[in-house]
Amino acid sequence: MGKLKDAEIRRIVNRATMFQKFYGTTSANISNQELESDYPELFNITDSLNIERSFVCEALLEYSGIPVDEAIHLDAGFSNAEVLGYCKGELSPDLLNELRAQIEYHFNTVGKISHRKNKTSWKATPTGLSRLIASSSSPEVHFENAQGNIRIRAKQSLKTINKWFVPIGFTIFGAFMLISANIFQQIGQDGIAPSLFVAGFILIGSYFFSRFIQRRKKKKKNALAELAEILQQTIERRYKISVSGEKISDRIQIPDQDSTEEIEISSSKEKLSS
Repeated sequence: MGKLKDAEIRRIVNRATMFQKFYGTTSANISNQELESDYPELFNITDSLNIERSFVCEALLEYSGIPVDEAIHLDAGFSNAEVLGYCKGELSPDLLNELRAQIEYHFNTVGKISHRKNKTSWKATPTGLSRLIASSSSPEVHFENAQGNIRIRAKQSLKTINKWFVPIGFTIFGAFMLISANIFQQIGQDGIAPSLFVAGFILIGSYFFSRFIQRRKKKKKNALAELAEILQQTIERRYKISVSGEKISDRIQIPDQDSTEEIEISSSKEKLSS
């Protein structure tokens, strides 16, 4: 029997409530008897809150962890970030609503969904001054069916971060001008030491500032990969729930009326013959 802490129960209940809000009755009659027997206390709580057991099983599945393939970083150039991920599943309107909510929460902006043949795309549509910021107006996420799998491709521009390299370039240029002035003896003897100190300080500061910008870019790329993996886990979770539902329906077979009548007739004939 599984034992859950109060904090874990609250988390699972919150997620199950969210799933019920997103999917309504989509997962109805899909449950896992093994999970229900392992966590009776949890299901007693959710039953009192009128939460479908199928959504509780889905929340437990998510809490236990859904392994997915690591998202692949693509070479998108100096000014862009792009990742690629694969997962099993099918896009439904309810699932797409959950994916859209996760994407817009990640990028902190609203977006527009468009549908093409075997492809569904989300494109950021910010309002106000955010439209002028590349990191807010450029994000795109594409879902494409590929041989029974879903291919996820997420993109985002890094031009906003790259603009911070411009002042670094000017400061480095100024530092080299000071060094050149010392080399060609354009500065008096009293100004050599201070100018070299200033030039060295500028170069060291520019180096550390450029490293800070590179870390910001790397953080953006890693965050994009994390988003792709979250979307993979969400699609895989829905896929596993649907597969478990099919297994349950295949396992429970109710004979039709005609077959029942044939069993009764054959058994009565056997009694008469005996």
